[in-house]
Amino acid sequence: MAQQHLDPTDPTAGAAAGDALAGYLRAQATEFLRALRLHRETGGGDGGSLARAKSRVGDNGSEESVDAARALRRSARRISASLHTFRPLLDTDWSEAIRPELAWLSGTLAMEHAYAARLERLLLAL
Repeated sequence: MAQQHLDPTDPTAGAAAGDALAGYLRAQATEFLRALRLHRETGGGDGGSLARAKSRVGDNGSEESVDAARALRRSARRISASLHTFRPLLDTDWSEAIRPELAWLSGTLAMEHAYAARLERLLLAL
């Protein structure tokens, strides 16, 4: 069965697309906040000492922290991509102001992941 698409000349099509985008962004924001809470609870990015890091290597808490950082980065990237893709439906000033912040967060989380992997390799070498 063929999928029916909205007619772009229909004035209600913009409202339907806006509602769908709002729902998607709301879901991604919820995922972002859940991942942020989990990231804080699992001690991700807490700047802890080397002794605490040694005790966490191989722990389930460490895996949860990595998963939380991954989910946080994924949701930030999805929100940023949606803001870029659906720019005509959004307030341009608002969406263009928030995208660099989301890109910075995504980059910071990528560095955290790289540093955690490097720390794990160093600790295993010790």
